[in-house]
Amino acid sequence: MDDGEVSYEPMDVDLSSNSISAMEISYVDRDFEHSPIIIKKEKDDDGIVNNEKYLNIKPLTSNNLIEKHTLMLKRNRAYSKLIFKLVICVIVAIFSAVTYQIVYFRCNESINTDLLKNTFVNKVYGQSAATSSLLKALEGETMNKIIVLYGGTGVGKTYTVSLLLDNILNYGNTYHYTMPGFTQSSLDLMLGLIYCKSSVIVVDDLNKNDILIVEDHIKNLVSKSIKYSKILTIILIYNCHTMGDQLHQRCDDMFLHDLKHSLATIEAHKFYIKFESLTKEHLRKCIESELTKKTLSESDIVEIMKNFNVTLDGCKGVYQKMKYLSII
Repeated sequence: MDDGEVSYEPMDVDLSSNSISAMEISYVDRDFEHSPIIIKKEKDDDGIVNNEKYLNIKPLTSNNLIEKHTLMLKRNRAYSKLIFKLVICVIVAIFSAVTYQIVYFRCNESINTDLLKNTFVNKVYGQSAATSSLLKALEGETMNKIIVLYGGTGVGKTYTVSLLLDNILNYGNTYHYTMPGFTQSSLDLMLGLIYCKSSVIVVDDLNKNDILIVEDHIKNLVSKSIKYSKILTIILIYNCHTMGDQLHQRCDDMFLHDLKHSLATIEAHKFYIKFESLTKEHLRKCIESELTKKTLSESDIVEIMKNFNVTLDGCKGVYQKMKYLSII
């Protein structure tokens, strides 16, 4: 067929985005020349063409595919390297923390009860029987013991234990928790139960509703202590608030019964020590101990005591309230 007999007809082009994106060209000769496709001609009123709009379709070549694939591989490798570096940093941080704990880990294997006795006499008011019972329990030679301190608000339970912790809290085998942090603590992180001969665990701010909640966690602690043949002392501080006929806070027999029942199946020697309610004379001593730098008359002290309710509050918060009243 001669060139003169070849007829040229316009190509129908699908301009939809789906059509273009769906085009897959496995191979295109790199020497292929691309000519723009005329989409539309705009004419003015005199029939003269003003503008032409073009759609310049650039075919996807094998080189393009290789370049895109190579770029994607580079990005993935960079991302993998970043993740790897982050994981290494975390591992190094954890290893450093554990190493620090091990290198500087100290064990306290005994409690100086003679020093504690003098401290209790001079600083704890109205609880001579309770503090004496606590010292005897601490001196006991049993492998596993649970010491329960219970009583109303402000009678000196937490304060007494804080005096005990003053000299041993910095050691690695002494642990102090409040609820609900105790039940969320991990036994695996208590290195003192493994590396030290003995450990002391204090759980403060317990109430009647927590009796059954802490039971399983205490069992696990005692079981671990028995497994490693260690000495374990657990001190539980309970607040019991039963409203009596005169709306006074007191601990009744039912509270103690429930408490003993919840701990009955745990293999440990138990001590139940009650902190009695304080009197006004005990409250006066608590107030005077905060006024060592001031000299006040008897009438001044009487006026100050009117701001406190020994039955409801005991000595708890004496310092904060006196500071609020600008007394100290």
